[in-house]
Amino acid sequence: MGLQVYELRVRGAVPADLLREIGALDIHEEPPLTVLNTQPTDQSGLQGLLQRLSRLGLDLLEVRSHPADVPEQRLAEPQ
Repeated sequence: MGLQVYELRVRGAVPADLLREIGALDIHEEPPLTVLNTQPTDQSGLQGLLQRLSRLGLDLLEVRSHPADVPEQRLAEPQ
C-alpha cells in the first residue's frame, strides 16, 4: 500500500496549539467532534500519530483513509 491520507475523528474541540503540534493539515468541527486530516503518510507514520493523540489525552473515535493524491517522489523534495 502506498502513502495514505488519514481522517481522524476525535471527541470534542482540539485547541489550536495541539493542532499545530500534531501537524494537522486541515480540520473542521462537527460538534461534538473535530475532524483532522493528515499529510500523506505510511502505516508507521499513522502509528506514531495515534500514539501522540493518546499522549495528548484526545479521545479517538474513528480513522478513515484514502490514497494520497500527491506522487511519493514529490513528497521527498525539499520545500
